[in-house]
Amino acid sequence: MSEFKMLINGQLVDAISGKTMDVVNPANGKFVASVPCAGEEDVDLAVKAAQKAFPAWRKTYVADRVNLVLKLAAKMREHAEELAVLETLHYGGPISKTRVFDANGGPGNLEFVAGLARGLTGHTISANPNARIMTFCEPMGVVGLITPWNFPMCTATSKLGPALVTGNCVVLKPASCAPLTILKIGEYAKEVGFPDGVINIVTGPGSTVGEAIVKHPGVAKINFTGDSAVGKRIMQLASEHVKPVASELGGKNAFVVMNDAPFDGAIEAGVYAAFFNSGQNCGSPSRFYVQEEIYDKYLEKFIEKAKAITVGDTMDPKTMMGPLAYPACRDNAEKAVAKAIADGCVLRLGGERPNTPETKDGAYVMPTVLEATDNSLDIMQEEIFAPVVAFYKFKEDREAIDLVNESRYGLCASVWTTDYRKGMKITDEFDCGTSWINQHLEIVPETPWGGRKESGWTKENSMLVFNEYTWQKHVWMCMDDEPHTFWENFLKD
Repeated sequence: MSEFKMLINGQLVDAISGKTMDVVNPANGKFVASVPCAGEEDVDLAVKAAQKAFPAWRKTYVADRVNLVLKLAAKMREHAEELAVLETLHYGGPISKTRVFDANGGPGNLEFVAGLARGLTGHTISANPNARIMTFCEPMGVVGLITPWNFPMCTATSKLGPALVTGNCVVLKPASCAPLTILKIGEYAKEVGFPDGVINIVTGPGSTVGEAIVKHPGVAKINFTGDSAVGKRIMQLASEHVKPVASELGGKNAFVVMNDAPFDGAIEAGVYAAFFNSGQNCGSPSRFYVQEEIYDKYLEKFIEKAKAITVGDTMDPKTMMGPLAYPACRDNAEKAVAKAIADGCVLRLGGERPNTPETKDGAYVMPTVLEATDNSLDIMQEEIFAPVVAFYKFKEDREAIDLVNESRYGLCASVWTTDYRKGMKITDEFDCGTSWINQHLEIVPETPWGGRKESGWTKENSMLVFNEYTWQKHVWMCMDDEPHTFWENFLKD
């Protein structure tokens, strides 16, 4: 395994303290690599480098910024296999998934915003015929990006791309357990010619490095993806400087199956959405509401399909589901299942660790299905972030809507029905950022992504993402030969 360094001011560096931290493969508990363990001094250097680079970078032609972002995307595609392997090794996604999804999605995010950026415009406002009133999109300055471990590369590039093309400089902190692909992106950025200080990448614990980025007075905005508890902590710290925070947080997402659902599609999509990436997806459904007439049939077919999921060696292309990102995730999932059973839920599938030679030392949880007895139970309300789902039976449409909305989260939900008029009426009442009809987990760069309530507030992807990285500046230009004041209006006879 190659040596991994941070990127600060255009240089690949170790932490000032010389400290490192180990990255461990969650599939087998084996050492993968050491990376620098930064501290507040390293963050300060990174922020100051970004501040120094900002005046020139913001005045760079958009086409030149876009071309560098496209070169970075091309470099990532050139090293697609290396990135896919690293992604598998440091967070446990099966190689069949990281080769197709991550190795394409990472550079794809950069290519998407690069294509849009040259068309980014302001507005003119016709409030006064004697003036020219305009708005301009201006970069914020130094943006702090704090990214998660469940989709390390894709989430980082979904933030990095729009921040850069709009003229911001960046200090990026990847997840401590899964920083390898992000550090590689730092190497590629240096190779393709990004000016010193425009991109800075620091690695270390969130409690020190993450908080240092949030509190630093030189950082204009924070963009964070992660769990709601950490998101609240970041907002609290950022409030000391009245610093804006874009937050894409947790979810407890619903999958609603009506009696008239397209049955086979609802089975296929339900199992895929629930267990893709081992359930470590903020958009994954973990509470299934099924109308009573088809409840038993749907549950049995769902369990049958879930049993066919291949759990195993993440480097085997036939493996469909790998481990959780680290042992504590597995332990939390097991505690949640035990609590659900103690609360009276019925375990219908899973709940145990696989015990094969290739999985016995990893952070694995088998696909797990429970039947819940009450919508207020923790299994129906608390995010687990694991391949664990709970089923609940409902009678009427109104009941399904109320069950979905009885959550402090509001990220996404889906409804499955062949009556699209009914589907639209139901999704209109879902209190969440994304609603699907006969689909779940379809998230593409062209469509906005973000939630409500404790799922945070931001919009990743689409044209709306540029709002997260720009200020709207208003300019009023008087066209009168002799400018006047409103006093003249008041003093008229």
